[in-house]
Amino acid sequence: MEVQTDTWFMIINPVAGKGRAPKIWEQLSTYLSAANIDFQFAQTQAPGHARQLAHKALASGGRKLMVIGGDGTANEVVNGIFHSGVDPQEVVLGMLSTGTGNDWVKTIGSHGRLDTIPRNLRTCDCVAYDAGKLVYTKDGKTHERYFLNITGLGFDGAVTRNLESGAGWLHNTRFRYWGALLQMLFKYRHTEVTYEIDGESFTYPTLSVAAGIGKYNGGGMKQLPFADYNDGKLDLSIITNMSKLKMIISLPKLQSGSFVRMKQVRTFQAKSIHMHSDMPLYVEADGEFLGEAPVHIGIIPDALRILRWK
Repeated sequence: MEVQTDTWFMIINPVAGKGRAPKIWEQLSTYLSAANIDFQFAQTQAPGHARQLAHKALASGGRKLMVIGGDGTANEVVNGIFHSGVDPQEVVLGMLSTGTGNDWVKTIGSHGRLDTIPRNLRTCDCVAYDAGKLVYTKDGKTHERYFLNITGLGFDGAVTRNLESGAGWLHNTRFRYWGALLQMLFKYRHTEVTYEIDGESFTYPTLSVAAGIGKYNGGGMKQLPFADYNDGKLDLSIITNMSKLKMIISLPKLQSGSFVRMKQVRTFQAKSIHMHSDMPLYVEADGEFLGEAPVHIGIIPDALRILRWK
């Protein structure tokens, strides 16, 4: 593979959004060719392949990457960037969201009509964007993962784990997240979690935790309403000892972001967050189940250049 610096390398997840990506790519490639945009493309073939494709494109000289897929595909590409040996600030990353949750673009903005995309690629107007770095545990070993949007622990992590296993209610439908969420509401138990937030220690009975850079996760729930993607800080919201009934009743507040005003919720801003628990505390990032606590979450200010859609 050889990719020129000014060539847009398109990474397409053909199964994102139940097969929407290839249909969109068929239309978009026609517009790109008509506008004389220099591009190459590849389709992912398995989980983790997007990371490999990004790594190869950068190693061969490319510096402009476009994700055509969902949040999970974007997360893989970002990890490919950080593990490529190339300075991430040399890379432009664009996102044409075709997934099911599409939470990240609710923060950075979605593309418009497909026929306007060539103009955006040519002008290449970018914004500086922070990245998160997560250190977690899986099978007794320590791993690291970079993320763009939100990492969730506790209830969020358990829901994502349930989804990955295919065990959630309605898992073959577009309502699969809500099916898994409702199923876990009946199963999940509060966990005593110890937090170290910029050096200060706290312990809370915890239902759910969200930490990150973007505002939305879980298919449109505004879990970090005050997050700013380039302020150099992680936002953190902790839902403490809220009853299951209260959580069900409060779902509209979770979607609007107003849940942070409830007495069972704690919010913080920080540059370093550490969490551990004596009970299993599952963790996900950008909608992908990863492992469990103990975890450490850090922030890398202005780490990426993200294409701005106009």
